[in-house]
Amino acid sequence: MISENVRAVRDNIARAAERAGRNPEEIRIVAAAKGQGTEKITEAVAAGISIIGHNYLQEAAAGLESMKAPGVTYHMIGHLQRNKASKAFDLFDVIETVDDARLADALSRRAHAQSKVLGVMIQANLSGESQKSGIPADEVQRLAEYVRGLPAIRLMGLMTMPPFFDEPERARPFFARLRELREKLMSSGVLCADMNELSMGMTGDYEVAVEEGATLVRIGTALFGSRY
Repeated sequence: MISENVRAVRDNIARAAERAGRNPEEIRIVAAAKGQGTEKITEAVAAGISIIGHNYLQEAAAGLESMKAPGVTYHMIGHLQRNKASKAFDLFDVIETVDDARLADALSRRAHAQSKVLGVMIQANLSGESQKSGIPADEVQRLAEYVRGLPAIRLMGLMTMPPFFDEPERARPFFARLRELREKLMSSGVLCADMNELSMGMTGDYEVAVEEGATLVRIGTALFGSRY
C-alpha cells in the first residue's frame, strides 16, 4: 500500500537525517506523480503527502483541477518552456525548474497580473549533460540576482538532477556541490535565510541527498511503484 511506502520513505529519511545530524522535519517529500494516475495520487495525499510534483503540464492539467486538496501544494518539477509559463502558473504553486531569465520574466508577469506570488527555484545543471535542463553553476548567481528583482516571484532556493547512477554514492558529489553553491550564495547575500531550499534526490539516491542537505526529495517509484 502507498501508506506503507510513505512510512518507509519517511523512516529512511529520518535515519539519513540522523546520520547527518539533521532534523528530519527539515526534509519534505515531493511525490513525483509522472505516469501514476489520479487514484494513486489521491491515496498518497490520504497517507499524508502534502506536495505533489508533476513533470508535464498536459498530465497535470488532466487531473489536477479535480484533485486540488486543502493543504496540498503542487510543484512543477519538469522542464518548462517559456510559452507555457501562463498555463504553469495556473496549475502550480511552485516552479522548481527555472533556468532562464526570460522564463522568470514570463512567470513574473503572469503572477503580477493575477496579484499573486509564485514560488520558484533555480535549476542548476551540475553534470554538464546536454540532455538535462538547468544552467551551469557559474551562471546561477546572476540568475538568482535577476529573479530576486522581479515582482510577484518568491525565490525559494536551488534544484538539481545528477546523472543516473546504479550506485547512489556516485551522486553524492553533485548533491554536495549544490549545497556548497547555496552556502556560497547565502554568505554573499544573494540568497537569504528563507531562500534555503535544496530540491535534490530521487528514489534511487534520496538518502544520500538528505545526508548532503536536501530539504525536498522528489520520490516516485518508492511511493507509487511502477508507472502505468
